[in-house]
Amino acid sequence: MSAFLVLTLSVLTGVIAYAALHNGVIGLQRPVHRPHLLFACLCVTITVYVSAKTGAYRAESATQLVAMRRLELSASTVFTGLLPWFVSAYLQLPARRPLVAMSMACAALLVANLWLPWGVAFTGVPDAMQIVLPWGEQVTDLRVHRASVWFVFGASLYYLVYGWCAWAALREYRAGRNRRSSLTLAACLLLLMLGMLYNHLVNLEWVPGVHLAEFTFIAMVVLLDFELARERRQSRDRVRGMLDHMPAAVHVKLQDGRYLMTNRVYDELFGLASGSAVGRSDADLFPAAQVEAARASDQRVLRNRETVRTEVRIGSDARGAPRIFASLLFPLLDRDGRPEAVCGILTDITDLRQNEREMYLLRRQVWHADRVARTAVLAASLAHELSQPLTAILSNAQAGLRFLAHDPPDIAELREILQDVVRDDKRASAVINGLRTMLRRQETEREQLDVGRCVQEVVDLMHSDFLERGVEVTHSMTPDCMVLGDKGQLQQVVLNLAMNANEAMVEQPRGSRSLHVSVAPDLGRRVRVAIRDSGPGIDADHFDHVFDHFYTTKAKGLGMGLAMCRSILEAHGGSLSVARNEGPGVTFHVLLPRAPQPVAS
Repeated sequence: MSAFLVLTLSVLTGVIAYAALHNGVIGLQRPVHRPHLLFACLCVTITVYVSAKTGAYRAESATQLVAMRRLELSASTVFTGLLPWFVSAYLQLPARRPLVAMSMACAALLVANLWLPWGVAFTGVPDAMQIVLPWGEQVTDLRVHRASVWFVFGASLYYLVYGWCAWAALREYRAGRNRRSSLTLAACLLLLMLGMLYNHLVNLEWVPGVHLAEFTFIAMVVLLDFELARERRQSRDRVRGMLDHMPAAVHVKLQDGRYLMTNRVYDELFGLASGSAVGRSDADLFPAAQVEAARASDQRVLRNRETVRTEVRIGSDARGAPRIFASLLFPLLDRDGRPEAVCGILTDITDLRQNEREMYLLRRQVWHADRVARTAVLAASLAHELSQPLTAILSNAQAGLRFLAHDPPDIAELREILQDVVRDDKRASAVINGLRTMLRRQETEREQLDVGRCVQEVVDLMHSDFLERGVEVTHSMTPDCMVLGDKGQLQQVVLNLAMNANEAMVEQPRGSRSLHVSVAPDLGRRVRVAIRDSGPGIDADHFDHVFDHFYTTKAKGLGMGLAMCRSILEAHGGSLSVARNEGPGVTFHVLLPRAPQPVAS
């Protein structure tokens, strides 16, 4: 056998083996890439096929020729059985039954090739004749002169499988799906079928020469390998383009601290040239303090394999205020589950935090306006509550002046008069302080409060209003139900709920108007405040919307009271709910977390 043909087949085998190794490595990555893995298997079978073909050309006896031809046809049969599955995965076809049928037929042919004494290529002992090629080379004759039934079946099966694959590719092309991939695959399959046809013409001695199907194999491998590589590059470019257009700074760092990838937003944020951070570490780019902080965070992520979420301040905005970023660090794991890199995402949340602050201030202004409006309704009741202690103070002062005119003055009587003045003054002061607390707008620190005492102050504040409307008020206050909160806001909630109940019972007969307020501990270290009325209740159509903003059934209502009550309680870590009573009316339930017990020093 000439050195030229040996060298040609050796180069052919090396190229196909490299394609098998390259696509096998890609295919075994997680998640598994089925098209690459199947293509690697096809390349392995072609490598075996070409190696067996080379051995058959160099066969020196009939036994060696049969062995090489048996191996060659076994490899080509396995290739034919795998090819439909590759085409299906490559073009993302849903068909499965034709694939199973073709694979079973190839399996039958493979068993026959291994079981028959001379394989499917020969019906008896072949002649190991030498032929001279047109260009002068001498090789062993591989032509099948007396084809067996199995050989004819195999050739027909090969044409059927390759034809079906080419038809599927052309159908995808006409449908407009995967047009370039489908066209490339169809061209490769048609080229393979032409190579097979040429081999049969050589077997029939219609064309002088040797088989050339293996050269069509390498053409198919090269074209498909280029196409798979092009699609992989396009996939990487799409991911890169997506990362560059994300409204977040993204980076990936290896375990040694070197950057593997940064996106456009990250480079712009830190003033880096595009891609200049790749291959460099934080020490090459940032100050020492920032480097130490970043290294500590990266080591924590790699050591504990956990996701770290923080907020960091980087640079400043147009107003000179620091820009706030939500930082997310998480490990990237290899196929064995070991961390190999750290991925970080920085999202600018400066505007979000500013909007939250503005919404908080606006919500406090609305709460304050509601308190003022509610307290204004109580003006008559407050006047009555203040007039009683002031009248008593005036009467006692006048009586004291009269007792001073006596000679000698009665000191004991004057002492009692002054004690009455002090008591009435404290009573008036308590009313004024309660009103001032309700009207307060400035920021206050949360403090430990006795919920029962806060609720009792509101009930006392509305005492005259209850009397005027003929509402019988009862209450049960468990002492020492302590919570951590804003006294003015919590009293605003109780005031809103009590006034709503008071207004709801206007249409009821005067003898049936009752309000019960209770404060008691609840399960799970919480405090429950319940306000139960005997009003008409809430219709089923309105029950699910009572806490919605701007939803009201009152002619002059704004629909903000209950919504604000729920917002206040949620800001305190509590909740507000409503339930129908077994009798008339409803009960509003306020749940608040109990204040932690002070730790003794």
